Amino acid sequence: MIDRQNIPENFEAVSLDVTGMDCVNCASSIKTYLEKLNGIHNVDVNFSSEVANVSYNPNVIGVSEIVSDIRKLGYDVIEEEDDDVIENIKKQNLASERNNFIQSAILTFFIMVISMSGHGWYDLKFSMNFSLILQLLLTSYVVFVNGKKFLLGAYKSAKILRSDMNTLVSLGVLSSYMYSFVISANHILSLNISALKNSHEVYFETSAMIITLILIGNYLESVLKSKTQISIKNLKELQAKFVNIIRNDEEMLVPFKKVRKKDVVIIRTGDKVPVDGIILEGFCVVDESAMTGESVMIEKKSADKLISGTLVKNGFVKMIAEKVGNDTTLSKIIALVKEASNSKPQIQRLADKISSIFVPVVISISLITFIAWYFVVDVPFEESLLFAVSVLVIACPCALGLASPMAVVIGVGRAAENGILFNNVEAIEKLNKIDTICFDKTGTITTGEMQIKSIKTYNGTNKDELLKYVFTIEKYSNHPIAKSIFNYCVEKQVDIFDNVKDIINENGMGISGYVEGRKILIGSVSLLDKYDVKHNDLITDSNRKNQYVSIDNILVGEIEFEDRIKDDAKDMLSRFKSKSISMFLISGDNEDTTKMVAKELNLDNYSFRTLPEEKEKIVSRLQSEGKNVAMVGDGINDAPSLARANVGIAVGTGQDIAIDSADVILVKGDLNNLVRSVNISAKTVSIIKQNIFWAFFYNALTIPAAAGVLAPLGITISPVLAAMFMAFSDIITVMINSLRLKYVNINE
Repeated sequence: MIDRQNIPENFEAVSLDVTGMDCVNCASSIKTYLEKLNGIHNVDVNFSSEVANVSYNPNVIGVSEIVSDIRKLGYDVIEEEDDDVIENIKKQNLASERNNFIQSAILTFFIMVISMSGHGWYDLKFSMNFSLILQLLLTSYVVFVNGKKFLLGAYKSAKILRSDMNTLVSLGVLSSYMYSFVISANHILSLNISALKNSHEVYFETSAMIITLILIGNYLESVLKSKTQISIKNLKELQAKFVNIIRNDEEMLVPFKKVRKKDVVIIRTGDKVPVDGIILEGFCVVDESAMTGESVMIEKKSADKLISGTLVKNGFVKMIAEKVGNDTTLSKIIALVKEASNSKPQIQRLADKISSIFVPVVISISLITFIAWYFVVDVPFEESLLFAVSVLVIACPCALGLASPMAVVIGVGRAAENGILFNNVEAIEKLNKIDTICFDKTGTITTGEMQIKSIKTYNGTNKDELLKYVFTIEKYSNHPIAKSIFNYCVEKQVDIFDNVKDIINENGMGISGYVEGRKILIGSVSLLDKYDVKHNDLITDSNRKNQYVSIDNILVGEIEFEDRIKDDAKDMLSRFKSKSISMFLISGDNEDTTKMVAKELNLDNYSFRTLPEEKEKIVSRLQSEGKNVAMVGDGINDAPSLARANVGIAVGTGQDIAIDSADVILVKGDLNNLVRSVNISAKTVSIIKQNIFWAFFYNALTIPAAAGVLAPLGITISPVLAAMFMAFSDIITVMINSLRLKYVNINE
């Protein structure tokens, strides 16, 4: 994944869909080659997702040149931008792979039937020359047509002095093919080559079988790779393909990407909400479960917001489009999941480095194997050759290359299904190491929705009259506190006055105006001080955050608010305590309020009256003590501390996720998802480590066996058997293990 923030000035970034890669070393070859070109800043190629992210200087090199250079290496690039077209092309490529291995398998079957004629219960009565010619022709087709991609890949890699899986396969196949070709030529043309006078066996079926088995393995691998992207496909299915809009007083049907800001979007029962916007008119019932996890249907009316990716179950509305194209919530979530899936954690980079030197080491082992058997042990040439070929064929770096990508793609997808978005893949690895979590109080641990706790009156004022003045003024404000007062007054069926004028929003201090000719102030202590309203000893440090009401510059009332602790906060904190994770509550509230919340949640560590820059200092101090710190906040005023933390976690609500501020976004706002995100991290990292272990263990076990170490015990691995082991190694040791992530319990 390209870090767009670290791209030099005047450089641009592009993501390319690359096809034709057979192993991680293919991806490494593309990366190595492109990074040597002028104008290229950085390249990251992901074998699993088949995506190449390139940052480049458009004044030096263009995208078309980059695409051309990738194709010169023997790979292809899908240049279409439409996701549906790309998906169809990939399906066609998958079908082509299937047809190729089927054709290869049929021809290989006939080659084996011919080669085994006379050695069992049947005899085709072919002459030796005819049998050899027929095997040669059929095998040549399998090797040079069905197996063309391996040979071309090896050739292209050799041109840039690289080696990969194609190199191993090509050397193994061509060794047995060329040996058989020479034996056949000697026999058919009666060349009487003295060195071959005792050699009669040919191994055409070995060459063909190796190609066929590896083609089958590649196809199954492609099928499984496509299935690991299922979560991204599911997200894309939430996107409406075509949208009914009104533009220039004309109703029309346009593709999703053609919707513009300020278009009026028409949404009917059963429609997916295509873009983010505000309802202009109408009423509807919306299912937001796919985006927020909220299973309860939500009623929406004029002035309410609609989120892309949600479903209108009933109703009809017209909506003003606010966020369109790539700016919609759904588009950002899809991009986020794709970018996390296409990037690599640190642990995979180690495996990639090992893979880059793996192939030369295997070739060396193969040569040593041949020399040892032929020159030292004095085994016949063809047997020595078969041992060497077995080593080349059985050793594949695919499992190492797939160790992390498979687990990451499935882990990120599983997280996305639960409303957990990883902004970068490193967060998966880092989250597993967290031992301290800092929580912002308001909006994270508490609901962030101020509710009236109590109302006090002063100077003989009647409570009902006070509320009538307050309701009359506050109905003109959109401030969250004003909305709380408004809802409270509606619930209490408070009346309003008719004569209202000169309403002023007082720059964050409150609101003022004239009701029935009387000057009304509603707001903070600062507002009282601005208008010289005397409050004597009524206001102390503990209640300064309350709202005060003044009539004609006389303090007549005090409204106390409370911010309710979220229902799932206690459960979440207790689960983290069971994991021996330390917790720290950070609040901008006064000491009494913060202390009360901390006591209710049984938290010993907390801070109060904490400014944003002071939150960042708290995180830094904990880090200086050797702690791995996660910061959980709303992603806006907590941005400095989110950026400073080892892992920044933003609690969002679907339409308000601070993607740029955090490493992890909890779309639902469900605090138990915080526990799930840590569990997904731990299980994903565990699977990656298991994959890498099994990949190493597999090669450590099979390469010596293929080299003939167990031959004295009567145990040998033929090239055909080696091809079978190689073809299914990554599927058995990596993919099936990674797929367990789809079903493991992430709640504990």
